[in-house]
Amino acid sequence: MSAPSVTPATSTPKTSTRPRLFTPGPVEIPVRILRAMSGIQPHHRTDAFRAVFKKVSEDLQWLHQTKGEVLIIAASGTGALEAAVVNFMSKTDKALVLVGGKFGERWANICKAYGVPYETIEVPWGHAIDPAAVDAKLAADAAITTVLGTQSETSTATVYDIQALAKVAKARGKRFVVDAITGVGVHPLPQDEWGVDVVITGSQKGLMSPPGLATVSIAPWALDAIEGEKLPRFYWDLRKARKNLPAGESAWTPPVSLMYAVGEAITMMREEGLENVHSRHSRLGAATRAGAQALGFTLFSKSPANGVTALEPPAGVDASGLVKRLRDTHGITIAGGQDHMKGKMIRIGHMGSYDLSDIYVVLGALEECVNALGHKGTGAIEAARKGWEHA
Repeated sequence: MSAPSVTPATSTPKTSTRPRLFTPGPVEIPVRILRAMSGIQPHHRTDAFRAVFKKVSEDLQWLHQTKGEVLIIAASGTGALEAAVVNFMSKTDKALVLVGGKFGERWANICKAYGVPYETIEVPWGHAIDPAAVDAKLAADAAITTVLGTQSETSTATVYDIQALAKVAKARGKRFVVDAITGVGVHPLPQDEWGVDVVITGSQKGLMSPPGLATVSIAPWALDAIEGEKLPRFYWDLRKARKNLPAGESAWTPPVSLMYAVGEAITMMREEGLENVHSRHSRLGAATRAGAQALGFTLFSKSPANGVTALEPPAGVDASGLVKRLRDTHGITIAGGQDHMKGKMIRIGHMGSYDLSDIYVVLGALEECVNALGHKGTGAIEAARKGWEHA
């Protein structure tokens, strides 16, 4: 029998044997959180787990800086967005949806699915929402009851001025519901102080945990807004979640292991200090932007977020080729662009437990890739160091 034929290698072998995630979520999970999840899990209707549930709920209040209630559901962040719509809106309400990317569009799509009337304020991708435009829209349309917005638009790596937007909504007597899925644990959002009625987040971003747990944080003055007849709701009925909260239980089977993960994540944030967490992310964003620009990349966002950086590659360098080479050669996974930016943009995530050395890793690999793909670029690491120091 003849020996099997061997196909020659056609790609450069990986320089790293450990896969690394630099996506806008899920993010890399710290060892401490993996350990917290790895123990034998109690049944969710036991006193042992009820104590965990209560503790994590209180920790989430600390994270959101609210005296209201943080309701936990087993879902991705989109499930929490839908829960917010069906619990705070009705077919007689009207929403103002702030759209500057895929996740602003998601708010509109959920409203459309439930027959909720809505208007939009749309800005080009990469631009932030102007609070003055929101104020003008609210002044012109008294039927609007609720503003649906986003803190950090993941598809464009753009951060919005939530404090200013909340001030506008409150002055007009409107409810403000914020998708902060890539905002919480990255950018400041003191819910009660800023007057934000509802804040939504998910476990797989700034909370450094696997996906599958989402939260709806309701400010104390907005708690009763979920009562009464709204849109059809069963699994997403937050009244059930609120009723079970004092007992340390969820209405439905909770993601038990993720409760331990999120609890450990918030313990880590407490140890670091929330202000320091936000400051570190500010430095991570500055370092990434500076290093990438040194290589010839252009920032896509006019109001860059600190949890993810969107970049247009140098002329002649294919964005999809960069994503592929980073993965195949360096074991590093980043994200590309979405919709009309597919193949034109890369997105590097750096939210969670990342530090400057992690930014050096991804930028060093990115420098190798752009040179391999025909663009001469150097100086990423030194530029990142300066960006970190001056942030």
